[in-house]
Amino acid sequence: MEYLGLPYETKSYEYDAMTEWFEEDKPKLGADFPNIPYLKNGDFVFCQSVAILKYLGRKGVLYPALESPEEMAQLEALIDTVLDVRMGFAFLCYGDGFETKKIDFMDRVPKKLASFDKRLSTRKWLNGENLFIGDFQFWSTLDFMECMEPKMYENLPNLVRYKKDFEAIPQVAKYLASDKFKKFPINGKIAAWGGNAE
Repeated sequence: MEYLGLPYETKSYEYDAMTEWFEEDKPKLGADFPNIPYLKNGDFVFCQSVAILKYLGRKGVLYPALESPEEMAQLEALIDTVLDVRMGFAFLCYGDGFETKKIDFMDRVPKKLASFDKRLSTRKWLNGENLFIGDFQFWSTLDFMECMEPKMYENLPNLVRYKKDFEAIPQVAKYLASDKFKKFPINGKIAAWGGNAE
């Protein structure tokens, strides 16, 4: 929303004080399937992070309606592949055995990221010369993982270039330099890693 220049307000719920969500906001939200996160635009209310991402992308020409089903399938596959990496990171951060799981994560994930690095060797952004919603999702995932392991991309030069280029976009750079942006916490308070304001 910062990139699109849209005015917005955010609302957060504390994990150890969720009464406000469960007893007050959730029953009154007006969505068919009330959940967090949600987006309200006037009387229009809906939930789910990927649905919100796609909605904002369509409003800002960041999620193009391509002509062929095959092109759309490729775009959807990119989003889902980024989500796979993101969910793998979330699985690492929650539950027991963080240090043990991290060894396996650091063995598997760079191999998957190498596919992204190869793709970005011939493209400025994930889908070519134009940003799309997957880039926002991918950059945040890369940033989260780099906070955990600063040398994560030392053998992936195209990812390093991509991340720097994204952070140099004027709207993004302004947001990253503002009080609105916080590196931490990345996860909820119950996470084994990234749940504190480190």
